[in-house]
Amino acid sequence: MYRRPVRALRAARGVPRPVTWSRVLVPTDLSAESERAADTCLDLPGSPALLLVHVGELVPALEAEAERLRALGAAVEVRTVDRATRTIANALLDTVHEEGVDLVAIGARGRGRALDRLLGSVSEAILRRAQTDVLIVRGRRAGPLFARVLVPTDLSPTSIEAAEQLAATGAIGEGVLLHVGPEAPAGLAALASGLGWQALNRPAPVVAGVIGAALELEATAVALCRVGGADAVAGISLGPVAEGVAFAAPCPVLIAYPRAALALTVRELDSVEFPLADVVWRDYHGTWGDPAIDRIFALFADRTLVALAQCRRHPDGYEVDAVFTPVPFRGRGYARRVVAGLVEACHNEDLYMYAVAGLEPFYGAFGFVPIPQTRLPPTTRARYDWAVGDMQAAQVTPMLRPAGWYGRDDQERRRRPAVSSGCGHNA
Repeated sequence: MYRRPVRALRAARGVPRPVTWSRVLVPTDLSAESERAADTCLDLPGSPALLLVHVGELVPALEAEAERLRALGAAVEVRTVDRATRTIANALLDTVHEEGVDLVAIGARGRGRALDRLLGSVSEAILRRAQTDVLIVRGRRAGPLFARVLVPTDLSPTSIEAAEQLAATGAIGEGVLLHVGPEAPAGLAALASGLGWQALNRPAPVVAGVIGAALELEATAVALCRVGGADAVAGISLGPVAEGVAFAAPCPVLIAYPRAALALTVRELDSVEFPLADVVWRDYHGTWGDPAIDRIFALFADRTLVALAQCRRHPDGYEVDAVFTPVPFRGRGYARRVVAGLVEACHNEDLYMYAVAGLEPFYGAFGFVPIPQTRLPPTTRARYDWAVGDMQAAQVTPMLRPAGWYGRDDQERRRRPAVSSGCGHNA
């Protein structure tokens, strides 16, 4: 079979965020907690403008709070927001979007806080849903906000971006790059050195390790990305580590919103890499790769394998099978990309397959057309001989993609809406 290199596919999300914050939204209910959040913003580099937002009618105390902050040297605006039929959290989130701020700084407790949580319900909603950086101000202040900052990292692109952007502010007094795990990974010391920080490893559960290090170092702040590498790939909006640290840290926590490019790369696995596919396929009908007869194509989102497709060389033809995306990574178009890579590399051959019923439009976008089962090569046809020709009962459709260049026609078909798999083994 002719082997043509599979091109790398990349997807960039967002744009690089600013090195410093120019405008900070501070929700206030005129409590001690919201006052403390506003005071903490005075430590931010660049002296950003503060927007005090109160949900409800303008009250004299709100303007008095603004004057207090102005006396401390801050540029302050005041805005009141009508709650209408919204929750307080939704009213604030709408305002965050409307104002286009760089950062939301919020006290960890509000007047309506739940007693069994370390964050109030409004603070928690802002943390989970605001598409911007969030500063959660709770616990004691051991000094200026960035005097001694603990920065947890898993060395994923998202966490490295957060560390580099924080270092670029030039405001960090002492930075500590923390990895929690059995041993320090390669690259930790080099990254810390490049940032001018200290490297630290703690062999403990991740959240407990971060909290313990923050207490031990008397950190003035903990700063981390809201998602780690695997979280970003899976589309999780708030990773469990960021959530756990925000709920339990003994000092303010800066949760950075990721804007790093997520690299999507389709490539054919070498035979020595087949065990990577076997692990992902473990729960997929006992599928495994055989280097003697298989070509396996994988989609990597950064370093995480998120989708697979197999082309098996039978004595009488080539069969596409085992198109599979693990559950956490579905719904993001990964199956489409890996099938595109397989078809591009194997376009010189007639490709046969049994498509799960309902996915005919999905595969049709790559040039596959339904055919009678009798047109399948005998080896491929034999897989469903038990159905005695009743493909509807077997819930599969025999399909063929005639040999030919993977080009404009296929790409045009790919732009058309395709039926989402939502099932079993495809996307």
